[in-house]
Amino acid sequence: MQKTLTSAIDIPEQMQNDWQNMLDILSNVINVPAALIMRIYDNDIKVFSSSSSTENPYIKGATEKLNQGLYCETVIKERQELTVFNALVDPEWNNNPDLKQNMIAYCGLPLYWPDNTPFGTLCILDKKENHFSPAYQKLMKTYQHSIEAQLNTLYQHADLLYRHKELQAEVARTTQHLNEINIKLSNEIDCRRAAEQKVEYHKNHDVNTGFLNPIAIHKHVDNLIKNETKFVLLHVHFANSRKIQQEYGYQAFDSLLIEYRSKLTKITDTSVTGRLGSSDILLIIQSDKEKLPQLCQHLSEIGQANYTANEQSLHLQTYVGAVHSKEGISRSDLLQFAYDTVVKCQNLGKTFTIADVSLPTQSSLSEHKIERYLLEAVRNHDLFLNYQPKVCPVNKKWIGCEALLRWNHPHLGAIANDVLIQLAERNGLIYELGNFALRNAIQQASEWILHSPNFVMAVNISAVQLKDPHFVTHIKQLLNLYQLPARNLELEVTESGLISDEPLAIATLSQLNNMGISIALDDFGTGYASFQYLKKYPFSSLKIDKSFIANIEQNEDDQNIVCAMINIAKKLQLRVVVEGVENQNQEAFVVKEGIDLIQGYLYSKPISATDFEEGLFNQSSIGTPYFHFV
Repeated sequence: MQKTLTSAIDIPEQMQNDWQNMLDILSNVINVPAALIMRIYDNDIKVFSSSSSTENPYIKGATEKLNQGLYCETVIKERQELTVFNALVDPEWNNNPDLKQNMIAYCGLPLYWPDNTPFGTLCILDKKENHFSPAYQKLMKTYQHSIEAQLNTLYQHADLLYRHKELQAEVARTTQHLNEINIKLSNEIDCRRAAEQKVEYHKNHDVNTGFLNPIAIHKHVDNLIKNETKFVLLHVHFANSRKIQQEYGYQAFDSLLIEYRSKLTKITDTSVTGRLGSSDILLIIQSDKEKLPQLCQHLSEIGQANYTANEQSLHLQTYVGAVHSKEGISRSDLLQFAYDTVVKCQNLGKTFTIADVSLPTQSSLSEHKIERYLLEAVRNHDLFLNYQPKVCPVNKKWIGCEALLRWNHPHLGAIANDVLIQLAERNGLIYELGNFALRNAIQQASEWILHSPNFVMAVNISAVQLKDPHFVTHIKQLLNLYQLPARNLELEVTESGLISDEPLAIATLSQLNNMGISIALDDFGTGYASFQYLKKYPFSSLKIDKSFIANIEQNEDDQNIVCAMINIAKKLQLRVVVEGVENQNQEAFVVKEGIDLIQGYLYSKPISATDFEEGLFNQSSIGTPYFHFV
């Protein structure tokens, strides 16, 4: 390894102040006008510290070019003390440049870094002849040893950081080739697995538009009827679909349906949409009777909106038949009833007909455009991870973090993590996003544990990932690929991710827990049955949702709820993580209650890997992180 470049090491301000005080004492005790510390560079030497005597002509920061025969050059070259009693009568020194300052007497000692690189000199100068008694010279040597001891401390600190970086680089160079091969192989496995998952996704969806296909929509209706759930069935028929397909092509009409779906999301939070054929779609919604006519009217207006196919402006001729589910009616009868209603609507020349329905409307942001851009982002590798530290409440050190998926689109702007996950689950991209997040988080953690062996990386997983029969195997492969111990990984799941298939979720999480991976229940307290899950699942920790922390300073109910949750978790021997801490009052409250980890903007927002690494490494070398990302 190369030695640390000592010229780049800065002297801390406090140390400079100590040197200044030392020089003032030295100047007063020996009774000389000037006491200096000089620092040498490549081509010159600078007055680094100077006694504050009014008779001292040497100003801090003043420089002299080297190779002029200065006192200090001789001291450094010969690596020993130099004493000149009177340069005026000394042939060797009577032309010394220091005589310009009327300094005829000189006593100097060399200062060296621990690697024998010269730092400069410690010296005293006098305007009159001075033989510098042995006691004074002994005092100078004492200061010399003190300064070099401080230089040694600075050097060791800088050298430690330098060697750490060199070691990291060496490890990276040594393992790069193997990692490249393993990553290529793993990427191939991911691509194959993603392809398999896409095939599974397309079993239930119309490939061209993303609507549920007839098999899936029928299955959904069957489940609603089986569970005796009341719902509204809206059959939407596009009367001019064949004409559009003939003139502009099937692909053009599919694009119009996608745009229609996008407009639909602006007027209603539709839970299920399916495509029955080339000219018909089906909507399944829960609603009330009072608002259903308004919704049907909106559906008709959406069809009359301007659409573009092959640069030609056109509209969709839409007819809507709405029926209300009835107890005891079969799926086939209900679908036939909806079809008959839309046929009746078209025959009567109405835009919509309601048989027996009720339904609310709720506006939401259009998601289709975001879905299309998201697909491009996944293919182009435009996603990235940010990391938010988890902080120890005792010493405020970063002992873990949560990896959060991020996407900044040039037109749409920043898309939140939860929106990304919801979209990905709907359009089948959750496997690619989940694999991306896990792979990058595990790879990053494998690098950081070289510096902090107990560091824990937390990654969110979705309900769809828990249903993947290959999920546990995939985690094992990633841990082996990047040589990350299982104890350094934590998977965070929400209650919604457990509800859909409890037996499968319990089996999957138990396997992961047996591997040594920590399992955390995220957003604790927001679900209706969270306490039940603490007994069913192998959780190691729980995260108290930030909604309870936001008003904890003023809301006594939130205080009592948080205290109760912490007490229950402690009795179940679970670690408690509190998220959303944004000020010191909130911090003081949860610390008093004995939580284990804190997460929030008080310490840092989610930041890039580079910024996180700077804070993580810095806290180990000089204490806790010296900056907050707020």
